[in-house]
This record gives sequence, structure tokens and C-alpha cells, in this order.
Amino acid sequence: MARSNITFPFASNEHARLREVREVVDPERQGDQFAQKIAERAADIFGTPAAVVSVVEADHQWFLGKTGIELETTPRDYSICSRAIMSNEPLILADTLTHPEFSTHPAVMLAPHVRFYVGAPIVLSSGFRVGSVCAIDISPHNAPSKEAIRELQDLADKVVTHLESQHSARSGGNQERRQKIADDAQHEFLALIGHEFRSPLTVLLGNAKLLRAHTAGEIQMEPQKRQDFTQRAISAVISSGEHLHRLIERVIHFTNLQSGELMLVEDNFGCSEFLKSVIEPIEPMITASQREVGTRCSEEVFSIRGDGEQLFLALSSLVTNAATHGEGKIEVLAERREDQSLRLSCSDQGSGCSEGQIERSDRPFAIGEDVDTRNIGGLGLGLPLAKKIAELHGGKLQSGRSELNSWVEMVLPGWRCSPPLH
Repeated sequence: MARSNITFPFASNEHARLREVREVVDPERQGDQFAQKIAERAADIFGTPAAVVSVVEADHQWFLGKTGIELETTPRDYSICSRAIMSNEPLILADTLTHPEFSTHPAVMLAPHVRFYVGAPIVLSSGFRVGSVCAIDISPHNAPSKEAIRELQDLADKVVTHLESQHSARSGGNQERRQKIADDAQHEFLALIGHEFRSPLTVLLGNAKLLRAHTAGEIQMEPQKRQDFTQRAISAVISSGEHLHRLIERVIHFTNLQSGELMLVEDNFGCSEFLKSVIEPIEPMITASQREVGTRCSEEVFSIRGDGEQLFLALSSLVTNAATHGEGKIEVLAERREDQSLRLSCSDQGSGCSEGQIERSDRPFAIGEDVDTRNIGGLGLGLPLAKKIAELHGGKLQSGRSELNSWVEMVLPGWRCSPPLH
């Protein structure tokens, strides 16, 4: 069977999370007797043949304690625990084949063909999640009881106490390194949020200035188009303001300042309406520069599952970059490729950017960086934000070009899209 193209999601504070993992968890402690007993207890609670206390590293997971499993490590994209550490809540999969997100997961499609998984994240006192305590079976189970889940969470808490006690003993109680990690995470988080706010604010101000120029007669336009242009520009200002307001509300309710993490708020939303909402705020500025913009949603994509506000922000950033640095007509496209991945792309007839430029965009945000100075080959803020958001959704950002056009696209797992209902 061909291996699935599913990829693992990255937390928004992944750089800091990995630093905390390497600071607190001693890699020489594989086979830790305390963690071994925790794994055995987890297997007993759920009646499973296997259970592990996992530590999720950059590209793999290893086991602090395990039972019923011979492997010492597995690739991260083969690890369901990579998904479990994206939340403070337990991940409960009574039957993986009934979950669109996991039915094509490598650990489900290939050996050991996991059908039941329940995992509680190991959340350190700093707020960072280093791994999970999980029970696994190759047969589905009934949904576990609340009492069983609570006991699993208690086991995860005991692992936290154990790990932090070991770290304190190794460091002599000195927590300066951990405090530095937390401080850096908070600074990067505040910088990231600042850039998120600036993106819709840039569009809002751009449309406001456009309206002022239009009112002053500085923009030449046929009389019959003037009123329509004015209404669209006003709608764009309102749309950008509403988006900015929603982002602020999300930051208030769905962030963890302690660990510098922005949580995804996942939902299902219609593809066609979503793409149109992305270009609406930017369209007046594109029209004023004598260019066109359009959207296309393929028949294979009826709706999308994800954080609508974040995906909106990512695509908006790419469209804004295309409007600023590209040439010719801009197209925003959603389609499902032969490998079943969901592609959200922005193309135009300009020279575009290279894969190397996208790779260089992967670095922590820093407070004090400005939209105009954080340039990746002249492509501005869009690439770092879009890449971060794609990774949060378990995907990646990539670019390409043909003889006719160039594009930047977010490649997301196929389970994030659905076909039309018949």
C-alpha cells in the first residue's frame, strides 16, 4: 500500500517547545522505570496490548517508557502523538477508521494498523507539551469512560512531576535556562500576533488611502464605474476591519501567553465563499492598478476544515504580495490533487519566488521587525505568516512556476477538504 501524504502539524511555538523538551527531558532516560510503570498502567486502564510514554522531537518520537512495542523510535509523521500534543485535552480515537483526519494516517494504513488510540498530553508547568501518555490497540474499542480518561490525565501529570524533579536534580534547582526559553517564546508570540494584526491593517489602510485618492479625483476611471468602485472600496475597509476585530477576539480567547502558543479554532466552511471573502478586501487596490483578480474552487473541493481566520490571513498575505510584487491577472485557487492533498494557491504572471526563499522564511519572528523590512527576496510578510499557518494545519508552503505564471501554495492534508454533496 502506498504511504499516505499526511504530514504532522507544528505548534506555533514549535521552536521554543523543542528547546524545552531538550532542556527538561534527559534523552539518556529511555527505559525509565517510572515511565515504564506509567505505560503499563495505561495499558491496564484501557485493556490494550500496547501503551507508551512518548517524547515528540523535531522529526521523530522516542519512548520514555513502553509496553507491547519493540520499537525505540518512530518518524514523527508516523506518530499520532504528534497530533495529541497540539492540545491540552486528551485525544480520543475509539476507531481511527471513522475519523477523516486519521483514517489515512500512516500508522493506521500501514503496520501496526492502529484502530484505537487514547492519549493525554504531558504538559509541563511551563505550558509546553513534550509528548503524551497513550494506550494503543489494533482493534477498535467503545468510547472510554470519563473515569478512565481522568486516570490517564493523572498519569500524564505524574510524568510531569517526575520529569521536572529529575531536571531540578540535574540543574541543582537552577531554572534560568527554562525561564529564558519561556521569555523567548512570549516575545516571539507577541511579534507573531503583531504581524497578524498588521496584515489586515495594511489592507484596511490601503483601501482608505485609495478612497481618499478616488474622492480627490486622483484616480482616472469611467464615470459609470466610479460609484461601483466606491462601494467596493468601502466594503473592503469594513471587511478588513471586521477581520482585524475577529483576530483580536481570537487572541483574547484562544492563546496561551505563558508558552507563547496560538491555538487553532477548527471548523467547516464553504470553499467558494471563503475564496471570494479573501479577495474582497484587496480587489479595489488590484483594480486601481489596472489588474484583475479571480477565484476558482474545483469540483473536488466543496468545503474546507480548518481555522478559517488563520487560512484567510495566510491567503490574504499571499494575494497582497502578488498584488504588490507580481504582474498580470491574479488567481486564487482551491483544488485537490492526484495525491489527495488540498492545494490553496495564489498565482500571477510575475517571476514569483523560489523554494529557497520559502525555506529562508522559516525563522522565529522577532519583536521590532517591520512589515516593510522583513523581506524575503522582496516578497514581504506573506511567506513567513503563510508558512507558519500551513504548518499549524499539518501542511507546508511551496512555490512553482511555468512558462505562463508563477504561484505560491499551501499544501494541506487531504482530509481537510470534502467533495460536494449529491
